[in-house]
Amino acid sequence: MTPEHYVNIREASQKTGVAAVTLRAWERRYGLINPLRTPKGHRLYSEDNIEQINQILKWLDRGVAISKVAALLDADDVEQQASPTTEAWRNEQQFLFSAIVELKQRNLDPLFAQFSKSMPFYSLCENVYLPVSEQLQGRWQIKHLGYQLEQQLWQQCWQKQTTLMAVRVNKQSVRASLWLVNIDAGVVTTDYWLSCGLLVDSGIRVNAIDQIEDLAVLPRLNKSLEQPLILFGNNRINSKQLNQLIKIKAVWGDGIIITGQIANIHHELLAENEIEHIPGDVTKCWSSTGYQHWLDYTETTKSA
Repeated sequence: MTPEHYVNIREASQKTGVAAVTLRAWERRYGLINPLRTPKGHRLYSEDNIEQINQILKWLDRGVAISKVAALLDADDVEQQASPTTEAWRNEQQFLFSAIVELKQRNLDPLFAQFSKSMPFYSLCENVYLPVSEQLQGRWQIKHLGYQLEQQLWQQCWQKQTTLMAVRVNKQSVRASLWLVNIDAGVVTTDYWLSCGLLVDSGIRVNAIDQIEDLAVLPRLNKSLEQPLILFGNNRINSKQLNQLIKIKAVWGDGIIITGQIANIHHELLAENEIEHIPGDVTKCWSSTGYQHWLDYTETTKSA
C-alpha cells in the first residue's frame, strides 16, 4: 500500500467517529489495531485498520465488552460468534445510575474514564448516558428527599467531562471552531452536555454558553468571534424570541443551526424563515446527513 493510502490518527478518528484517545487505549490496553509508525513514532492507519475499527464498532454496538472483541475479530466466522445483546449495556447503565443515586462522587471519575477509553462517545451516548438520564429524570419527578443533590452531582459530572474533553481537543489540531448556546431556562439538560461532548469528541473546538436569558444579545458573539453558531433548546419559546431568532439568522446567514426539541416544536416557522434546524434527539441529530453536512460547512469557516 502506497503512503497516500494511510491516514494519521486525527484523520482515522474523523473517518470512524472514534476519538484519538480511545484508539490509543484500544491499541495499548487491548491489543486492538496495529497501525504503522513513522520514524518519529506517529501512527499511520491503513484502509484495513479503518475497516477493523468499523468491525470493532459493530461489536460494541451489540453490547460486546471491548475486552472480548479481540477474540471475536480473530475468529474465522465472526458474524456467527455472538448475537446482539443489551445485557452489557444494562450493566454499564446500572454502574452509573447507582453511583449517582448513592452520591458516590469518588466512583464517578474513574467510571467515566473507563467508559471513554473503552467505547466511542457516540455509542456511550446512545446506550449508556441517554438511558441513564431518562432513568434519573423519572426518579426525580417523584421529588424524593435529597433528589436535588443527585441533580447537582449529575450536572457537575457533565460540566467536568465536557471540560476535560475540551482541554484534550484544544491540544490537537482542531477540525473547526464554533459557538454552542443553550437557550433553555432553568437546569441545563443532559442533551445539551451530550451535544457538546459529541462536537468536542469529533475534534471541534466549542465555545459554549451554558445559559442565556436574552437572545437579543447573541449578535455580540458574532462581533467578538465570527464563527458558526449552534443554538440548542428543548422548550417552546415565545413570539418575541422567535422574532429574535429571525434577526439572528440575518447576522449569521448559513452559519446558524438549531438543534434540540425546539427544532420539532417550531419546525414550520423555522422552515418558513429558512433557518437550518435538525429535529430529533441528540444522537439522531448527530447522525443525520443534514447536521453532518452543516458541520462540514464549519470547516470552511474555521476560526482559531
